[in-house]
Amino acid sequence: MGKGKLEGVAAPEAANNAVSGPSMAPLLTLGIPGSTIGAILLGVFLIHGIQVGPTLFLTDKELVYQLFACGILGIFAYGLIGYFGATRVSRIILKIPTQVLYPLIFLTAFIAAFSARGSLFDVTVMTCAGFAGWLMRKYEFNVAAFVISFVLAKGAEETFRQAMLMSKDGAMIFIERPIALAFLILGVAAIALRVRSIMKQRRKVKGALADA
Repeated sequence: MGKGKLEGVAAPEAANNAVSGPSMAPLLTLGIPGSTIGAILLGVFLIHGIQVGPTLFLTDKELVYQLFACGILGIFAYGLIGYFGATRVSRIILKIPTQVLYPLIFLTAFIAAFSARGSLFDVTVMTCAGFAGWLMRKYEFNVAAFVISFVLAKGAEETFRQAMLMSKDGAMIFIERPIALAFLILGVAAIALRVRSIMKQRRKVKGALADA
C-alpha cells in the first residue's frame, strides 16, 4: 500500500467489480438490493411496474433471462474495454480540466432529471438529494444504506400494514411469530454491535489524541 504496487490497485478494484453480479441474487429473488446499484435498479423496476421478488421468475422469466444475458455480455465488454482501452481512456480523462469536467457532469445530471418528465420539480428533488448526499459524505454517514432503506421503505410500510390487519393483538404479532421474532432480534443485535463498534473506535481515537 503506497509503494506503487499494481496489486494494491487490482485487488480492491476487482472486489469492487465483483459486487455487482452477486448483489443481483437477493434483488431478484427477495426484492432486497445488496448494493447501491441494486437499489437504483430496484427503483427502475418499480418505475416500470415490475415487482421483483420470488414471483418474478414466474411472471417475467423472460426478463430474468435477458438480465442474465446482459450481465454476461457486460462482463466480456468490460474486460475488453478495460484491457485494451483503460490506459487511453484514463489519459483522456486526465487531460480534461476539472473546470470543464465538473460542469459537464452537473449539466448531464440536470438534463437527465428534467428529460424524464419535463418537470422542474424533479430537478429540484435531484438538487436537494445531491446536497443531502454531500452532507452525508461530509459527516461520514453511509449513503448506500440510506439509498437502500429509502427504496425499501414503501414495501416495508405495505407489509407492516398487512401484518397489522392480520393481527388481533396489534404489534404483538412480531413477537409471537418465531420467524418474525428472530429477524427482529437480528436487527436489534446488528444495531447494537454497530453502535458498540463506533463507540470503541471513538475511544481509541480519544486515547490516541490524549497520548499525543
